[in-house]
Amino acid sequence: MTQEEINKGNRLIEDLMGSTITIDQDDVKDIPLAFLQLEDMKFHQAWKWLMPVVIKIEDDLGYSVLIKDKACMVVVDDDTTFESEAETKMESVWKAIVTFLDWHKDQ
Repeated sequence: MTQEEINKGNRLIEDLMGSTITIDQDDVKDIPLAFLQLEDMKFHQAWKWLMPVVIKIEDDLGYSVLIKDKACMVVVDDDTTFESEAETKMESVWKAIVTFLDWHKDQ
């Protein structure tokens, strides 16, 4: 992935997540996005950043995120899915989420 692709994807995720990623775990601090530069966001590199996005898509938006091996699929309905397969599980999840969010912003 290029830095431009990463920045575009992380911007879409930031728009969904708002100013803070709330981590519902006692020993992990929340992540304040409002004070970070786009290049400092780690959605594409750390599960601590990415999994709250998966939870928000499932719990708040009501869509399923299916992860298996190095593939991921966001299911909107029987006719609309966003799929990705990549070299790593994290990359496939990130790409599927970004593709979904690119579609979702226009809905």
